[in-house]
Amino acid sequence: MKVGFIGLPGSGKTTCFGIVAGRSREDLHSGAGQAQIAVVKIPDPRLDRLAELFSSVKVVQSELVFVDCMALNKGESASGRESKLTKVATDADAFALVIQCFGDMDHEANPLDPRADLQALVLEMILTDIAVCEARVERIDHELSSSRDKTNWERDLMLRVQAHLETEGLAREMTLTADEERLLRGFSLLTMKPWLAVFNVADSDLEGERADDARAWAIERGLSHITVAAELESELAELPEDERLEFLADYGLPEAARDRFINACNDALDVVMFYTGNHKEARAWTITGGSTVRDAAGKIHTDMYDGFIRADVIPYVKLDELGSEAACRDAGVMRLEGRDYLVQDGDYLGILFSH
Repeated sequence: MKVGFIGLPGSGKTTCFGIVAGRSREDLHSGAGQAQIAVVKIPDPRLDRLAELFSSVKVVQSELVFVDCMALNKGESASGRESKLTKVATDADAFALVIQCFGDMDHEANPLDPRADLQALVLEMILTDIAVCEARVERIDHELSSSRDKTNWERDLMLRVQAHLETEGLAREMTLTADEERLLRGFSLLTMKPWLAVFNVADSDLEGERADDARAWAIERGLSHITVAAELESELAELPEDERLEFLADYGLPEAARDRFINACNDALDVVMFYTGNHKEARAWTITGGSTVRDAAGKIHTDMYDGFIRADVIPYVKLDELGSEAACRDAGVMRLEGRDYLVQDGDYLGILFSH
């Protein structure tokens, strides 16, 4: 799954990206002015335990892909917005909106206003989607110009979405049929994707008091959020692990921002982890909450989706407790599930399919 970092100039967007990507300041500086991509393996104690139980030769962690998009400017032209946002929109699954919450609240030329900055970013993304709707309606109108029947359900849908966006609503807030949602997914609308508001605070404001107003607005709009002292965490990330852990404890931080950020992204994306394993390989997989076991089988291989018969399902906690598939089968905690079973976080799956 892919997460794009969005922010206004000076928000600390690239510093936040560097923390999650494990990039040094020197590396970030060398890539300044262009989009950067990082593939991050997700730490997973459950996977480590499964590899131990199966004596797996190979361990394959799940991954998150992060993209540091170019900074946006308030009131950006439509072409500027399109070049910076739509290039990553087609395959980004979510966006992290980095908001500056450090600096001078009373600065005459540029007073700090996290709420206004968050609202500005949201507006830029709404305007991008409006442009997509307008372009599609214009194309449909052109196609219908020579037709007697001017009715078109896709056109009606795009106009309805556009009208909602023009009230500063988000497409994901709309009530849609399955067919409508399926069609809109093809346009990769930014406001259909999950967003995580990242409040970048000073090390003197780790509780994020300066972000209170912006945080309240994010909650009001139903946005997930996290508070990070990016500059501090960037400095700590370059220390040896024992020193880093000591400083985190001194600052009252339970875990590094990188781990908190990955967890927050998984929550925003509604990620469900499931597992497969044997002596050759233990592997973690990710799907979206509400996915069926047949969908999960398709993540492993398309043949498994097409020929799906059933799945053996063991909750991780039981496999951890009892120590083997055989013990779980004997204890009656291994279940046989059909194609409509909804996969739960931590499920260990054995897929039976026809070739």
